Amino acid sequence: MSPTISIRPSKDIRTNYAQISALTRENPVAITVNGKEDTVLLSHEDFQEQLHYINELEAKVAVYSHLAQAMDDIKLGRVQSADAVFADILGELESLEL
Repeated sequence: MSPTISIRPSKDIRTNYAQISALTRENPVAITVNGKEDTVLLSHEDFQEQLHYINELEAKVAVYSHLAQAMDDIKLGRVQSADAVFADILGELESLEL
């Protein structure tokens, strides 16, 4: 369920800031300029929750992107056995030893 948005004129920010601030704790407040919605105010807590949600979604998208690339690699035969990969890594590490 999406929150209801309160709509207030921009002059209320100057004259009734405390009231608008209190409203933002209940739901977003759209500020209008010349009768058109211009800005939306959120409580700091709601803003932080939205940032957290966006960061989680971005992390999921990154994982899904890697999984999709891996699936493409498998479909196109761009694979190696784990033994071959570990042998290559161990070989490179041995060449780095002093």
